[in-house]
Amino acid sequence: MATIVDVTILGNRYKLKSSDNEAGQLEELAARLDARMQETASHLKRVNPLNVSILTALQLAEELAKSHGEARAAYAKLQKQYNDELARLGRQHAAELAQCKKDAAELEKKHSEELAKCKKDTAELEKNHLEEMAKLRQDMDRLEKKHADELAQCRAEQAAQGRKHADELAKLTDGQKESLSQLTRQHEALVAELRQAHSQEMAKVQQEQSRRYEALQAEHASLKKDYDELMELLEET
Repeated sequence: MATIVDVTILGNRYKLKSSDNEAGQLEELAARLDARMQETASHLKRVNPLNVSILTALQLAEELAKSHGEARAAYAKLQKQYNDELARLGRQHAAELAQCKKDAAELEKKHSEELAKCKKDTAELEKNHLEEMAKLRQDMDRLEKKHADELAQCRAEQAAQGRKHADELAKLTDGQKESLSQLTRQHEALVAELRQAHSQEMAKVQQEQSRRYEALQAEHASLKKDYDELMELLEET
């Protein structure tokens, strides 16, 4: 809603129309203008309202121009500070980006070296395992050959003893048949004991070979599992 404001400027009263919320501000501006014009008039020998108004307007225009210049200078300073800070942040970002790329390259190089070392270690372990397996097979073959030779020798000795007993049996008289029968039984018992002992020894050797072979198989499976898990971890990284 409009309202009428009474103001006095350089001794002259004016009625000005203003809104309710701006009436106080209009009165304050009029009082400040009157004070400036009164100050300007105090320096003049002859007071002419028009001249006082023109001089006051010139003073206000000069102050406004000065304020605009100061504002432009302040804006230019702030703009320069902004550009300098933007350039500094750009250089800092570029340096951080370069460092990040350098760190990434070093990390990738480190991972590549670790992967190569892991592959090398795995290859060496697999090679050692294969060599141990080959050696175990050679030992098994050599042991089987040894047992086969011992068995052949035992059979040859048994055959020789059988022939010897047969010859002795042919030479024995009827009165010596009982002694011959006893000797035959002892011989058969001895042969049975030898066969049983040989069978037990062969069973023990086969069990030991089976145990060592299963242990090597388990170790190989464990190494293969560790290698697969390590490869998955490196791929995820």
